Amino acid sequence: MAVAATAALTVALGFALVVQIRSTAEPAEEDVRSEADLVVLLDELNAREETLREEISRTRQTLEDLGNGSEESGSALEEARSRAEAIGILAGALPASGPGLRMTVQDPDGAVPASVVLGAVQELRGAGAEALQVDGVRVVASSAVTGSPGALRIDGELLSSPYEFRAVGPPAEMEVALSVAGGVIADLGRTGARVQVEQLDDVRVDATVG
Repeated sequence: MAVAATAALTVALGFALVVQIRSTAEPAEEDVRSEADLVVLLDELNAREETLREEISRTRQTLEDLGNGSEESGSALEEARSRAEAIGILAGALPASGPGLRMTVQDPDGAVPASVVLGAVQELRGAGAEALQVDGVRVVASSAVTGSPGALRIDGELLSSPYEFRAVGPPAEMEVALSVAGGVIADLGRTGARVQVEQLDDVRVDATVG
């Protein structure tokens, strides 16, 4: 039983790492980000990659302990499962659910630019979003927001209005981040978009990468 579980966890870790490395290595399409945005995203990507590698290292140590017949194999196995799940969610390889926020953006004039969508993604992450998808596209650290108003894309996938943002994380904090004066919701309003934000007890981010 423990051997089978250990093998499954090893596969999960390998898949999550491959997803993260592949998404990091893929060249982004032409982007409308400013230089400052790119610097912020690069720093965030480096930090998330470092977190992933640290988690993988700790989890591999736990798996080695299990393979060596640790007396506390039961608790160690549970810890390894939790870490593997956290890594999979962070890499976008696994779905996630829990309290969170849903933001629906009506863009009747096709006027919302990629920079505002990118801003929304950054604000949600900064406020603690653990998993995020937009219009059924999973957003990870290396995701690229491209295209022109009315023809926006995330990682090459075409978005269509209404744009639906689903984020698992602290609902109140994320709504505050979006609603600050001069922030994302204000930017959306200036384009003529209509925005609805809902704090929910259960949000499901079911899109995955890979």
